[in-house]
Amino acid sequence: MQIKHLFIFTWLVLLLILAACSGQAVTPAATPTIDPDIYNQVPNTTIFASGQCNAILDAPAPAYTSSTLGGQSNGELAAGTYAVGVAADYGSSLWYGLNEAGETNYINSTSVASTEGDCATSAE
Repeated sequence: MQIKHLFIFTWLVLLLILAACSGQAVTPAATPTIDPDIYNQVPNTTIFASGQCNAILDAPAPAYTSSTLGGQSNGELAAGTYAVGVAADYGSSLWYGLNEAGETNYINSTSVASTEGDCATSAE
């Protein structure tokens, strides 16, 4: 008789667990915001030699990958000095691609407190 009660109890617990799990809906991932001033646009780019241009961040800044510029940031870069490898000027915004900053290495120039060196872009 004990085994029969244990068996029934086990089945009831499993049914309760399944009932609790089946009511949870999966939320689809949010669609990233697209900036029409950047999406499918070809920027004027300037490539900088090593040490030619540095961007100085006084505070942490939102960081992006090259495919998410103008949308939701993918991370954050700590305050500090970063070597700029490339500048991408979209006319409405200027983005810096930073060397050795990891995968999320693009920042909007509005996040930069100041620059050091020759950071003139081809659009200037």
